[in-house]
Amino acid sequence: MKNIVFLILSLLVCHGINAQMISHRVTEFKDYQPAVVELTSGKPLKVGAANIFLKNSKLLYKSGTRVLEAKLANVKSVSIGGKYYVKIDTILAYRVDTVGKNGLYCSPTIDMDAYKMDMANKRHITNFEIGSQVNMTALESTEEEANEYPLQNNYYIEYNGKFVKAHELYVLRAIPKSKRKAFWATVREVGFSWIHEESLMKLLRVITTEGSSK
Repeated sequence: MKNIVFLILSLLVCHGINAQMISHRVTEFKDYQPAVVELTSGKPLKVGAANIFLKNSKLLYKSGTRVLEAKLANVKSVSIGGKYYVKIDTILAYRVDTVGKNGLYCSPTIDMDAYKMDMANKRHITNFEIGSQVNMTALESTEEEANEYPLQNNYYIEYNGKFVKAHELYVLRAIPKSKRKAFWATVREVGFSWIHEESLMKLLRVITTEGSSK
């Protein structure tokens, strides 16, 4: 009986962890914020009004009355709205927390599949119409607050100077053999989730060793 109750509680916890988050904006911040962009050359660049586009986790900035999407080719990091973002491949992800020199990063983006399904259920709408509602023209829409955009958190782990997606396969490849036993013990715990920050921070503490190498 106790085992059944424990299983039910575990399922409820997991359901809470995986609950879909909703945003009423297509940007991370309601208002555009001053930002400091660190270029790959190390040079800091101050931007008067910037934001993060949730459709693709890219940097937006205002130039006069226009909203433009920044090219990330020469961007290393962005400090904005009290968050520190780093460029990982072609997107920006903010730092959740660190353990030693390693860290956990998150890139929230609009779940377009869930959004399309939701819109299709509400009324007859084409893929073209859906795309137009989550693009650059939606940034200035006065009706934006009435919309609901389902979000998905994409997590990354910085391990020994390299970024890997928070996924069993990629993390396992990144860690030394001496950490694999602790890795498996952690990810097999009841309630562990690859999309739960507490789970991932616990894993990060377990696999972090000062000066560790393969």
